[in-house]
Amino acid sequence: MRIMFWNTHRNIKTNEYVVNLIQDYAIDVFVMAEYFADENELKVLLEKNHQRFFPCYTEGCSRIVVWSNYASIEPGCQNTYHSIQIIRDKYILCCVHLMSDLHGDRSDERFEKIQEIMYDIKQTEQSINSQHTIIIGDFNEMPYDKGCLNANGFHGLPVLDIMDKPTRRVYETDYRKFYNPMWNFMGDFLYPPGTYYLNHSKLYSPMWYILDQVIVSKDILPLFKKESLSIITSCSYSDLMDRNQHPNKDISDHFPIMCEIEDNER
Repeated sequence: MRIMFWNTHRNIKTNEYVVNLIQDYAIDVFVMAEYFADENELKVLLEKNHQRFFPCYTEGCSRIVVWSNYASIEPGCQNTYHSIQIIRDKYILCCVHLMSDLHGDRSDERFEKIQEIMYDIKQTEQSINSQHTIIIGDFNEMPYDKGCLNANGFHGLPVLDIMDKPTRRVYETDYRKFYNPMWNFMGDFLYPPGTYYLNHSKLYSPMWYILDQVIVSKDILPLFKKESLSIITSCSYSDLMDRNQHPNKDISDHFPIMCEIEDNER
């Protein structure tokens, strides 16, 4: 199961890119934030390319759009900032687009929403008796920020082994561990060193940001193909970066990300 997420930056002309990304990378579930293009046009283009994709139910979550080729996919909780999709009664795909700090610090509000999302995930896991959970989307914060890393947030650790204990105790409370592989993209050992670029005119500015992330539960670890995790910079239709190798804002100010979960039962 190949999953791609892309914040399309309200670009009404992204459908050709979406179709080619799906085809080039053999995507099964395509998640978008800030999707403002014509869905009917996208459907026609997918059919022309013989790609059997259909929109998933996201009513109540205006910030997220999900398309998939899975026949067995049902909606879970739908909220303004997240959409839960249940795939084959086993996989819980939580798609998120959280509030940005672009116009002021929203970290407290974002952390509150993250706790709500984790509650909805727990309720969904209990209802289908599965902890095969994948959280993907535009988190609008870095992997080391409070919402992503805190034990009472997403608890997305940079290192998690299959043999590790499933929880971590903090002051007599056990918190379930999740794994955030996006830590591995920070720095210049690999290009690109982030999914979003912004050179703030202020003293504190990493310039490259990893706002788009995937966080997985411990149960997903044996199925998670680390080598497939990618920040995507091109497709057969066009490069997605500008001459400075930053996201081309004429297309989107974010690069897409892709991950793969082994699903042999399909």
